[in-house]
Amino acid sequence: MAKKKDTLKDLNEFMKNQPSQKDGDESYLEKKPTSLAEVERLKSDLKKLDELPDGALNEDLLAGFIHKIASAQQLSPRQVLFRLCERTLDMQEESDSSDIMLLNTILYIKQNDLLVEKLK
Repeated sequence: MAKKKDTLKDLNEFMKNQPSQKDGDESYLEKKPTSLAEVERLKSDLKKLDELPDGALNEDLLAGFIHKIASAQQLSPRQVLFRLCERTLDMQEESDSSDIMLLNTILYIKQNDLLVEKLK
């Protein structure tokens, strides 16, 4: 009959054989930071956002960027907007039913646009 392995004992033996690390003994609060957050830049960005008037997402500016990208890549602005919407939805950690419906609608419209282009 085969012996039963005791994983915890094997792990304990392995850890005993490992060389001790000096860095691991320091407490977290006593360690020197390896990188600093850009606090001042973040504060200035927050101030800029606070200074914007209500509803100042500046849709005209975004629409202009979409048209510039479309002309640079020789696409229709609709296609650029669809890609932007898809990427935005993909970046969300949680999606609800309206997000799924929007994504399906975008895929449907993109497919129809491709069919119309092929028929021309």
